[in-house]
Amino acid sequence: MSRPIAKPKPRGPSALEAIRPFQTRIGLTYFLTFVEDLLELSYPWATGLAIDGLLAHNYWQAAPIIVAWMLRSMFGCFRQMYDTRLYTSVYNAIVTDTILRQRARGVPATTVSARSAMSREFVTFFEKEVPVIFTSVVGIVGSALILFYYDLIIGAVTALLFVPVYLINRVYSRRSLKLNTGLNDQLEREVDIIETADPEAIRQHFIGVQTCRVKLSDAEAFNWTTVEVLSIAVFIAVLVRATYLPSTETGDIFAILVYVWRLMENLDNVPTIVQQIARLVDIRTRIEGGASIEAIGAEIERGQEEDEEEARRI
Repeated sequence: MSRPIAKPKPRGPSALEAIRPFQTRIGLTYFLTFVEDLLELSYPWATGLAIDGLLAHNYWQAAPIIVAWMLRSMFGCFRQMYDTRLYTSVYNAIVTDTILRQRARGVPATTVSARSAMSREFVTFFEKEVPVIFTSVVGIVGSALILFYYDLIIGAVTALLFVPVYLINRVYSRRSLKLNTGLNDQLEREVDIIETADPEAIRQHFIGVQTCRVKLSDAEAFNWTTVEVLSIAVFIAVLVRATYLPSTETGDIFAILVYVWRLMENLDNVPTIVQQIARLVDIRTRIEGGASIEAIGAEIERGQEEDEEEARRI
């Protein structure tokens, strides 16, 4: 049986185009975040310097930590107030475009409603998750480089941790994208299912949502636990090495251990970041989409034919 030729699926402009008018202002918030992260990265070094200075009764060595802390507080206060004003405007732009464009193309109101809610997550990613990515990258890379400054062996040991972390999260990203796609499919159908008032359909729907969320949580927990176990081994190795370093001052040992903690603390953010990126990838395709009813029908029909053909082969 020949397959019907599906109409090309119409797509809207890139979701990123909706935020283009705000790119300069968004760039400012990211720059301020970067400055905050650099100032925070200096805390362990400045604290170690202050410890050595106070032990030697040189109180001026405490000045760097005070200055860094005050500057970061000032930058942070301004950025947080500015972010709220900026990203509410970005959300309004994206959600308005999504609703008007997709309704004009015949997408059901229930589906558009779900995608409008997803638009909030799209904006939240830029508001909350991107700064976390900045902070994590600066914390991980910056801490590793500073550890090389204190001791080459300590720096090399911590850097080796990046290899398994990369491999684990590469696999996890694929798994997360698949699970998020299934979850968002369920959420888009939620209003339609509720309107049927069919107890069994509603129960099966929320069981499906629950299953997707549990699988996502389990995958993230496995990722986090694996990295955490590796981090414990690295920390013990660094601790032993730091105590045997020749002519190491108390402040240096403190700074080394804090930088290791900071690095591992930021590695803990990686599974959540990967999961959020995977979710954003799927949400973006839905926001930019808006297929017509005919295109949706053709896609469903083609999928059914593929399933039947697969069943015949089995």
